[in-house]
Amino acid sequence: MKPVGYLVNTSGGQTGEPGLYYDYILAGNGLFVRATNPLVEATVCVAEAEVRGLAPLAERVELTSGRIPRALYDLAISALAADPDHEHFLAITWDGEYHLGVPFQEGTAGGVTYHRLPDTVLDVHSHGRMGAFFSWTDDHDEQRLGLYMVVGKLDSLWPDVELRVGAYGYFASLHVEEVFT
Repeated sequence: MKPVGYLVNTSGGQTGEPGLYYDYILAGNGLFVRATNPLVEATVCVAEAEVRGLAPLAERVELTSGRIPRALYDLAISALAADPDHEHFLAITWDGEYHLGVPFQEGTAGGVTYHRLPDTVLDVHSHGRMGAFFSWTDDHDEQRLGLYMVVGKLDSLWPDVELRVGAYGYFASLHVEEVFT
């Protein structure tokens, strides 16, 4: 089996040879990448295009163990808001249930370095008092299949939150309700 597969999304189903790690899928509405690991399944649009004669495909993300409890979202926001002057990193992990982890890290006003925790489903990092956005550094660092969240404006009553799924360097925005129950 090849590391990467190439499929065509016809009205009769997908044809082609699937890959070991992920698949590119040519569909009626563009080129997509589909990837699966034990924690996340995702289909992300790489490029929109009209390809006549092929069936369209939709972006989707599924957490194989179900959505994350909203209490962990609230806990993460509270933990990050405790120090809006430094960037911090948190990880939501899975080991039979979801947990909020705080790995060893060094945060400054402009960045954070950290050690990755095993079985991480969602990377969460803060931007302190700045708004929430995914930077070039985030795009460069977030190259695995997983979920990513950045939290900003931690000095305000309503922090700013951005969420996305990443599939090996391709990204799609998500709503909080798609990830948390």
